[in-house]
Amino acid sequence: MAASPVLAGQLLAGRYRLVRELAKGGMAEVWEATDELLGRQVAVKILLDHLADDPAFVARFRREGQSAARLSHPNVVRIYDTCHEHHGEAIVMELLQGPTLRQALDERGPLSVAEATEVGAQVAAALSHAHHHGLVHRDVKPANIVLAPDGRVVVTDFGIAKAAETDADLTEVGQVVGTAKYLSPEQLRGGSVDGRSDVYSLGVVLYEAVCGQPPFAGSGTAVALARLTSPPEPLRSHRPDIPPWFEATVLRAMAREPEDRYRSAAELQTALLDRTPGHVADATTVASATSAAAQPHPARVLPTTPSGPAPPPRSTLSSMRRTRRPEWWATAVTVTAVAVVLGLVLAVLARTEPGRDLLDRIGLEEAAPAQSVPVIDSRSFDPLGDGAEHPEDTGAIADDRSATTWSTEEYLAPLAQVKRSDGESPGVGLVVVIAGVHALDRVTIETPDSGWSATVYVSETTSGAIERELSAWGSPVATISNLSAGTTDVELGGTAGQSVLVWITDLGPPNSAGAASVVIAELSLWS
Repeated sequence: MAASPVLAGQLLAGRYRLVRELAKGGMAEVWEATDELLGRQVAVKILLDHLADDPAFVARFRREGQSAARLSHPNVVRIYDTCHEHHGEAIVMELLQGPTLRQALDERGPLSVAEATEVGAQVAAALSHAHHHGLVHRDVKPANIVLAPDGRVVVTDFGIAKAAETDADLTEVGQVVGTAKYLSPEQLRGGSVDGRSDVYSLGVVLYEAVCGQPPFAGSGTAVALARLTSPPEPLRSHRPDIPPWFEATVLRAMAREPEDRYRSAAELQTALLDRTPGHVADATTVASATSAAAQPHPARVLPTTPSGPAPPPRSTLSSMRRTRRPEWWATAVTVTAVAVVLGLVLAVLARTEPGRDLLDRIGLEEAAPAQSVPVIDSRSFDPLGDGAEHPEDTGAIADDRSATTWSTEEYLAPLAQVKRSDGESPGVGLVVVIAGVHALDRVTIETPDSGWSATVYVSETTSGAIERELSAWGSPVATISNLSAGTTDVELGGTAGQSVLVWITDLGPPNSAGAASVVIAELSLWS
């Protein structure tokens, strides 16, 4: 499996059809490919042919896939699969359409402080997640940060990531790995590395992002010596408009000694967000100067100084994603207001004798109101595909916040064509679990999307075969066809259960790119 132009059109692992080369580095080429089994576009990273026979490079390449596959976070590139055939190596991952931060800086110049803060906070969130799982990236740089069109800032290339909990390493003792311009002093000295090394590198990235140049200039040796012996020039010597708090944050991240830096990437993220005066610029704005092919969605600029504290990173990311269809929530608010007023009217009627007679005649007085049942767990359900659909977002559907969402992946063909049937009904789903078995009156679904369809299943168990097989759920309790955007109640008829599966069978109409997906903002159960 040699990485060369002749690969165009070839099929890897019986399912990945290579389309075009996207990038080439010193170790691998990245190709756009079509996953013919799932009908989606993916990126395939292929080890260069002359390195495929080197056991050390192969081991390092395989470890990239293994390391990144351990991570599941919206700011970390998703790894789908690995391929080992014909003495070649490939990693299949999420296809990110946006430009890298390196491309954005080269094309449009320095970022505003608001833009840099947003980028830094999201990268810090990704690094915090990796560190929590025992991985240190060790090569944080603008070329490994992608500005995705959906507002996410995504960290890629865990090729030299090291498991922090083990002393095992693929490099020789004292060998320097990473890109020299962004390495921490301890990396240059060949010393021990932990998450604070990534904090240093992110500090260098932020310095360059706002100042238009790295903190130390010159040859490789001169840069290394300066980093080990001299502090960087203050950011405000390059840009006097930079706020003192931002300069102090970056310089602390770049402290020469690890113990003088932020103790973790999470602490750096908090420092960035706590001092932000409000919502910061959307990450798509950072890449506004890139080509239409790299940035297909129009750039948006969110207000940089509204009142109130900055939202936490997860809700910020979700609200960015949801602004693609902002009009539906107004309808939901109107419906809710009408329901509240109607409830008040009925309550007043019930306090008078004539009112009780009227309610009794129309059958309302005896009807006990349904009670909301708290959801204690939620998970994606994809037994016919790759096992999961954005599992990191499933908690958003039961947090009582319409701004946070879960979504399916995007498909280029109807689910009936891209999902293996194997005797099962094609689709993908979402499972919610409640505490104990209840007679379920209805499930309420809040969505910004129209035209999709689903069936609803109920089970009295929470685990076992229902986690792996659709057939274990028995017969569906309800069917939803051509769902409308907004809030919809689906009657469950008092069916006893503890787990509910919303099995999406039709994604509805495709977008302008020919792909379709379904977004769910809230899913609640009533008994």
